Amino acid sequence: MNPAGDQALAAIDAPPVATAPLGERLAATPRLACEVLQKAINGGDREGALRCFSPGAGLLGPDGSISQGEAALRARLGALISAGAQVDVELYGVLVAADIALAHERWQISYGGKPDPAAANASAPTLVLRLIAGEWKVAIAAPWGVPATEPLRAIWP
Repeated sequence: MNPAGDQALAAIDAPPVATAPLGERLAATPRLACEVLQKAINGGDREGALRCFSPGAGLLGPDGSISQGEAALRARLGALISAGAQVDVELYGVLVAADIALAHERWQISYGGKPDPAAANASAPTLVLRLIAGEWKVAIAAPWGVPATEPLRAIWP
């Protein structure tokens, strides 16, 4: 036990330094994962952006449809990049429980310098991440917010 006022740092096993898309350090934190995704999209690196997603991940589009799985994500990310999307993910906070993280963030998406009104007016953008082999990957991304759904109903036997 340390005497009062004596502070010590505990040694931790940090993930190994490696290169990720665009030469970034491994996405060892949710914040770094967001930065790598943002840089990949802004740099036109569709495959790099795709590697930021976990297997079976989903990306919710502005119309509320979900692109899930590698082929659908590749197409949706390709469409964003082809349209010249520039993305800025402003991370306000992250709640982490074991290998899952829920990010509180704001996405700003623009095309040719013009803001995407659907993203700008999103009521609750959502980002859920999973820790896989020491690297945070996007599991669910809803930069345009989550559409309202029918209220839950109690089911009685």
